[in-house]
Amino acid sequence: MDSLVKIEGKPIEKLIEVISNEIGTLYRPRAIRKEADAKAYEIKVIEKAKSEANADSRLIEAENLDRINERLIAKETARQNNIDDVVEIAAREINDEPVVSDKPVNKDWATRFFNIVQDVSDDEMKNLWGKILAGEVKSPNSYSLRTLELLRNLSKDEADTFVRIAQIVLKEDDYFIFNNDGDLSKFGITYSDIAKLTEIGLIQAGTFVQCEYKSKPDKDMKSGIIYNDKIVIIINIKQGSKDVNIPISVLTRAGSELYKLFSVKPNIEYIKELASSIKNETVSVEYANINYINDDHVNYDHQTIKL
Repeated sequence: MDSLVKIEGKPIEKLIEVISNEIGTLYRPRAIRKEADAKAYEIKVIEKAKSEANADSRLIEAENLDRINERLIAKETARQNNIDDVVEIAAREINDEPVVSDKPVNKDWATRFFNIVQDVSDDEMKNLWGKILAGEVKSPNSYSLRTLELLRNLSKDEADTFVRIAQIVLKEDDYFIFNNDGDLSKFGITYSDIAKLTEIGLIQAGTFVQCEYKSKPDKDMKSGIIYNDKIVIIINIKQGSKDVNIPISVLTRAGSELYKLFSVKPNIEYIKELASSIKNETVSVEYANINYINDDHVNYDHQTIKL
């Protein structure tokens, strides 16, 4: 794994502090260890493993002790490599952040995190864990303990399914997916995919959940749904026009937190499919590029595209 990470500035300092507090000594990122230092660091890990093996094996026959030591040394070395990999990913994620919160990362959270990632060997899953660590250092309480445990037990197949679902996630007050019968199959999403993610706790259980856009008797109604860097604008063009009801599946808190880890390229065909299910003789749908989002205000291009 490439280790060319610039180690300087407050974001990286806070990341190192979080790790050092957890392991009880100053953590030296692999990215800045010289070859000799790296060997010494490995020896330190090995000696720790030996010490633990000896402490736990006082009553074990002497001829078995060497084999136990070797097994524990290999295990602890692999675990340290896993932690180093995740830390390097986190360092890259946070390296260019101009500002991070002064609020410390919760120690219980850090303990749970490193107890999990020490046994993560899959590169794609390490990438997710690195992003989570960076996000928590940047803004503590971004990822709940429940989310850590859910991701810990997530299989590769389940993670791949969630990645496909993430491509069509929308946002208003909550993160959700448009869930009209049959329409999602056009985008590689099946009912069993939704059922699977519901079962493991990434999508809320329940049926007949809808986004409702009610017309107002005294004025036209205009609402927006965020889709990555686009906004879908629903307009009741006549007073007293028909209400708009969109069947949806809502992501859980854990699902919403994990969704934020992904970079999603908007699918215009998905926006068109959404629009075709909403618009009627009194309701029109447009979309536009988002310039920025400030609190609850969405600033978008005045040049909208009608669907």
